[in-house]
Amino acid sequence: MSYVGTGHEDRDGRAPSGGRAPAEHVLQLLSGFWHSQIIVVLSRLRVADELAAGPRSARDLAAAVGVHPDALLRLLRAAATVGLMTETEPDHYRLTDAGECLRSDSPTALRELAVAYGSPTVWRLVGEFEQSVRTGEPVAPALLGRSFWEHLAANPEEAEHFALGMGEQSAQVAADVAAAVDPSAYGRLVDVGGAYGVLLAALLDKAPSATGVLLDRPPVIEAARQRLWGSPLAGRIDLVAGDFLEEVPKGDLYLLKWILHDWDDEHAVRILATCRRSAAPGARLLLVEMLLPEPWTPSHVHLSDLAMLVLLGGRERTASQYGDLLRAGGWEPAEVTPTSGRYSILQAVATP
Repeated sequence: MSYVGTGHEDRDGRAPSGGRAPAEHVLQLLSGFWHSQIIVVLSRLRVADELAAGPRSARDLAAAVGVHPDALLRLLRAAATVGLMTETEPDHYRLTDAGECLRSDSPTALRELAVAYGSPTVWRLVGEFEQSVRTGEPVAPALLGRSFWEHLAANPEEAEHFALGMGEQSAQVAADVAAAVDPSAYGRLVDVGGAYGVLLAALLDKAPSATGVLLDRPPVIEAARQRLWGSPLAGRIDLVAGDFLEEVPKGDLYLLKWILHDWDDEHAVRILATCRRSAAPGARLLLVEMLLPEPWTPSHVHLSDLAMLVLLGGRERTASQYGDLLRAGGWEPAEVTPTSGRYSILQAVATP
């Protein structure tokens, strides 16, 4: 799971106030949930898709998406206030560059991610943030009677939005990773929990003689099968439905993108050890994760760390902490390669 947070701070760790009084700055932070809901509601209603061809009136848009005209106008004015829309003439709006990200066909689409993060389930869990701070545990078991992953397995529509949201972010991250590593020396690439195989496909493009394995939960694999249908890579990728806590396919290059931060240390080591049991001699493993800065400095990764705590019971980690997990799971840490984006690649080699 990837959490897109924003960290705004200066070199001394002070949040910028833009010349505002401290109380005004705090008030703006308190209103952040309205910013999120503006994005969520616009995404659910597909307002950005309706604006793809250019500016339209609020009344025309309301008729197109089936909502109350005056209420939508108020939403559009708020969206313009936070930089998602621009008014071109009275009560007519077009998308800004940021608003374009809410189009479902945008190359930088975040619509599905917004729908996933805006689900009633996620908001209910985040509403109990204090409980996680008090206990150090995720809140899903107490509120939902099961883990967040088990909840998604029982609610296919939510799970689909979640998987699609992760996929939206994967394209750029996959391109960044493919630009930073050379997989051509490996013959069998295993994408562990790889959703629709975006990263796997990007690396197979750079390793024309290699084959790949995509491992994920059965519903995700079925969706991946449909997405890969007719792709030039379809014949080079085996689709395997399974549980990476129990068993993973054999290979010589293992890919774990946004996997370990979902889990506590015990489960993270278990996942790594499961990969190690199947790894060929000399196999290599690539972890793609955001890294907490060490020593501590302000960072957007700290916001993602809170999401991992509340929703999943996982955590973001430093490179040193990932190194400890790798060793415990049977891998020797090698180099850490930054990408051009937010993520780093932690490489490791299977220990004898």
